[in-house]
Amino acid sequence: MMPIQENDTSRKIQALISLIDDPDETVFTQVKNQLLLLGPVALPYLEKVWNETMNSFIVQRIEEIIEDIKFNELSKDLLHWKYHQQENLLYAVWRINHFQYPEVSFEYLNKKIEQIKKDIWIEFAEDLTALEEVMIINHILYEVHQFAPNIANYNAVQNNYLHYVLENKKGNNISLGILYLLLAQKMELPVFAINIPDYLILTYINDTINLYDASSQSLQDATLFYINPFSKGTLLQKEDIIHFLEQTNMEPEKNFFTPCSNADIAEKLLTSIAHSYKSQGNSFMYNKFIRIAQRLASE
Repeated sequence: MMPIQENDTSRKIQALISLIDDPDETVFTQVKNQLLLLGPVALPYLEKVWNETMNSFIVQRIEEIIEDIKFNELSKDLLHWKYHQQENLLYAVWRINHFQYPEVSFEYLNKKIEQIKKDIWIEFAEDLTALEEVMIINHILYEVHQFAPNIANYNAVQNNYLHYVLENKKGNNISLGILYLLLAQKMELPVFAINIPDYLILTYINDTINLYDASSQSLQDATLFYINPFSKGTLLQKEDIIHFLEQTNMEPEKNFFTPCSNADIAEKLLTSIAHSYKSQGNSFMYNKFIRIAQRLASE
């Protein structure tokens, strides 16, 4: 914990914290809102009291404020990422990971992915077809490194966090899709996620298509094939996805078959974490993560 310096802000924070045990909920709400406005600078003071107090009532209130400050910072950081460095998907995935596991560094995640990329790169050669490239990725990812869906414990929250997936070789459909996509991005392949809600299916696009030319032929017509990372990289055609959507009672929409942004992928990850908490009956964490997902999508 960083040492606390005495100044006007310090004295203000300590004065606010002294009121945390006030039984009047109106007073506590005002105190909480003031501390939230101050943001991360208040965390060392809150954590100090949390470590020292034996009063469970104060502990509970401090934990609530600390969580809200951290959620606010996560939300702000992801919005900044969306508008300033969205091309770096790994940063957003790490930032979400870091919220729950602050000991996991960006460099650690990047190094683990680079190790898998190196194994793929060694097998690559010039003039490979798109199909051959994907077959190599599938072989390295699912046969050599033995990544697999965590069917037995699918709704576990940890399935969403990339460090857990990399260490335990198991994940859900969102996290395995993100891992596959990050590897494809590092290999500079024209592979993108598509917009199916709550799922992460990938598309391999004809790389002669200009993705940013609104007047070009429909992007879905430029798709060579689709990839399902949750099913060991199974290749799909549009008809397979339509059949899948019908089985899950979703009406196929045109935008389901076109590439989505990295911000959309981060939103999918946040939503997946929220639903994992909901499945465990944790409505507090569900509401927090779903609000960040909604804010990322709307702002």
